[in-house]
Amino acid sequence: MLIVVAGMPGAGSSTVIQHALKLLRESGEGFASASSPASASASAGAVGFKHLNYGDVMFEIALQEGIVKSRDEIRKLPQTTQQEIQRKACDRIAALSKKENIILDTHCTVKTPFGYLPGLPAESLQKLSPRLFVLIEAFPHEIARRRSSDRTRERDVEDEKSIEEHQAMNRAISMAYACLTGAPVKIIENHDGALEKATTEFAELLTRISQNSV
Repeated sequence: MLIVVAGMPGAGSSTVIQHALKLLRESGEGFASASSPASASASAGAVGFKHLNYGDVMFEIALQEGIVKSRDEIRKLPQTTQQEIQRKACDRIAALSKKENIILDTHCTVKTPFGYLPGLPAESLQKLSPRLFVLIEAFPHEIARRRSSDRTRERDVEDEKSIEEHQAMNRAISMAYACLTGAPVKIIENHDGALEKATTEFAELLTRISQNSV
């Protein structure tokens, strides 16, 4: 199966996923994590999920084709170019999901110079056929602070009002995704000082959906 986990930059979706998978491994649930398609098969557990980041897959493709030099350049490309890279990444991920259980770490919407771009267009949703959508959220002021302290990425500067709007757009588009696929949407809050709570909630969700699929 494939589960889509999304959160705007700074919400901490990747951190929640990584900590939840670590918790499940330590508890003996047999879950595995992988950060890219290249490493996915090597770290598989007998029964479990692998962590794939959509942006990383897109970057691998764009880098191979000589389109960008850094991941953060992708969202500044022309819309048609971004969509083509999205399509190629989707095909690669869909092929992997037919063999393995995947947690797809992505963004519901991408804020570009031209406006909000759906992270998963209808064509991609049809190919991926997700079982569940999970939104990781935080307060706008928390997201703004996390972005300002992140020196590993070239984050866009947004005020709290813009972050609130972006997060609202994520909720709206996630329900549109749900209408197209029939998959439910679960919201998990990842507030400052409450990572353990968010991690546990997501880990329990993975356990339930895995048991229901047997």
